[in-house]
Amino acid sequence: MPATPTDISFDSGATTYKPTNAYWLARAANIAYQDKSTIQAAVADIGLDNFQFLSHRDTEGYIAANERNIVVAFRGTEPSHIQDLLSDAKIHKVRGPLGRVHRGFLHAFELVKDDMFDGIQRFRNEDKPQSVWCTGHSLGAALAVVAVAELLAEDQTVNGLYNFGQPRVGNKEFAHEFNSRFSDRHFRFVNNNDTVTRVPPREFGYKHTGTLRYIDNKGEIREAMGAWKRFLDRLKGRADDLLDPGTDGLKDHSMGQYVEHIEHVLKPGA
Repeated sequence: MPATPTDISFDSGATTYKPTNAYWLARAANIAYQDKSTIQAAVADIGLDNFQFLSHRDTEGYIAANERNIVVAFRGTEPSHIQDLLSDAKIHKVRGPLGRVHRGFLHAFELVKDDMFDGIQRFRNEDKPQSVWCTGHSLGAALAVVAVAELLAEDQTVNGLYNFGQPRVGNKEFAHEFNSRFSDRHFRFVNNNDTVTRVPPREFGYKHTGTLRYIDNKGEIREAMGAWKRFLDRLKGRADDLLDPGTDGLKDHSMGQYVEHIEHVLKPGA
């Protein structure tokens, strides 16, 4: 029997990976693709009554909160826009929070940085502070990494970061500093042949952050799977997709698929 929202509770006090939290934050990342009024209604339906839309040029997201949680979610983009951001003119790394990061990602985040900090402060209950959670998909995942790095650099507490289809964000030094502070609370989901998760290339000095949660070609979430086995699994995924229309790597990047796979492994009462 598939999981439903009434079967799944969010653990506000979690300090380790929680499949239920992955589900809710995947939904939050998916909601970010809607327009402002639809987002506000959708987050209210899941119990987040306070809402602020984040939008400036091509950068969009939202902050939603209740008495227990503050959620910051960033909207993703089309893979073609990701490729534009990764063009030679924009692939250079610049000094950011905790180290050198991709210039396009940092500049996109800076468009809404002040609004994000102001929104978190506005919704925060100083007497009984809520837990803070960040999430995003695709470009939104990269923005969420930069956002958490900024919050950590300002000595603010972030309880968790769950990302989906995340590109590499910064160099090795950034990844090391970020992971030394936060890898046990940052979970990075990769769906089989999702191509966006393999850019920018490691050859340009980029390195991933967070703890990998790999979704294999059967839709199972794997906590530990070696690089060679992942390579073979991706080949199997490509072979299974030969009879289906569309490019496997782009279909695997779909946020809807991430939600579907995470929901599938949950059971009522998980």
